[in-house]
Amino acid sequence: MATQNVTITKASSVVPWIGRFLITTLEPLFAVGGVVLCLTKPGDYLSSLTRETVTSIDPLTKFVYTELGGGWLVIIFAEAVIMRAVDDIRVWRLLCAAILLSDILYTHSLAEAVGGWASWAAVKDWTAMDWVATATTWPFMLIRVAIVSGLWGGGGGGQKAKTR
Repeated sequence: MATQNVTITKASSVVPWIGRFLITTLEPLFAVGGVVLCLTKPGDYLSSLTRETVTSIDPLTKFVYTELGGGWLVIIFAEAVIMRAVDDIRVWRLLCAAILLSDILYTHSLAEAVGGWASWAAVKDWTAMDWVATATTWPFMLIRVAIVSGLWGGGGGGQKAKTR
C-alpha cells in the first residue's frame, strides 16, 4: 500500500492562545452549567431566556430540555476533548462550522424568546440575563467565525507537521 505525506497545519500555531483557551476551556465550562440548568431546573432556564414572561414548563415537555442538554454535551465534548486531542486546523475548522450551525439557531431562539429580532435589538430593554446570554455566546461565535473563515489559520503559515 502506498503512503502519502499530508501536511498538517497545527491549530495551536495559527489560532491565538486566547481563542484556544476560550473555546476549549471556558465555553465548555459555561455549557456544562447550561446542561445542568436544563436538566435540573428547565423552568428557570426558560425564564432566563424569556425575560421572565414564561416562568414554568409543562411537565410533558421536560424531555425537550433533556434533548437540548444532550445536544450541548456533544458540543462540550467536541470543544473540550476533540479540539484538544487533534491539533489540526482542518479538523478545528470542520468542528467550528458544525457548532456554528447550532449557534445560528441558538441565537435566533434568543430573539424568538423575547418576541423577535426587533425586541432583541432594543438593548435598552435588556435584562441581566440578556447580557449574560450575549456574553456567553457571541465571543465564542466570533472565534468560530474567525477559524472557519480562515482569518485564523487560513494562510497555512503556522508550524506544520508531516504525517503519513
